Amino acid sequence: MPYLRLVIETPEPGNWHDRLDVIEALEAAGWTGDDDMPLSILRHPSGAVFAVTTESGDSGLDCPNGAVVEFPGDTPTVVIVAACLAAAAKV
Repeated sequence: MPYLRLVIETPEPGNWHDRLDVIEALEAAGWTGDDDMPLSILRHPSGAVFAVTTESGDSGLDCPNGAVVEFPGDTPTVVIVAACLAAAAKV
């Protein structure tokens, strides 16, 4: 099983990356950007879909089993990435 090593630098105060940190981590794990919105919507072959929904960093995850998870903009990156990876994992 491949491992994902996630290194996230803390942005300077007032410097927000619009969830680019999550997008980069998911791309490293095999997720691909949507053709129309590659920096806002990522898809996994399992059927999981991650999307940034607002400019303030709110985002959501559609799981292959039909569950939907919403993340407020202040949700830590590691929490979102862990949820996305868990949703896409083969059980």
